[in-house]
Amino acid sequence: MKVLLLEDNLMWSVRTRNGLEAMGHEVAVFSKADGELPPADLAIVNLGATRFDAISAVAMLKKRGTKTIGHVGHKDKELWKRGEEAGCDQVVSNGTLANRLQAVIEGDR
Repeated sequence: MKVLLLEDNLMWSVRTRNGLEAMGHEVAVFSKADGELPPADLAIVNLGATRFDAISAVAMLKKRGTKTIGHVGHKDKELWKRGEEAGCDQVVSNGTLANRLQAVIEGDR
């Protein structure tokens, strides 16, 4: 599966990319989302990103029909809600993404 990882946190991007690649997925990492993103089956977006507008990126991805998973700190309920409103297929905590990556992308968080 082709996966876009929109992540401006180096630690998260490396960890998530490595996990996805270990599962056999093709991953493209973007630390900025200010240009055209390539087509993909799935996008994982850090809703708390500071280097790009994650909510706008989610809306754009959803218009293209890309399955989109947002992740955010478990206490940041406002960003969680905004991710859902923007169209994320699911929003998970950072810890859930890190510890249950395969279950998350399979929709069984």
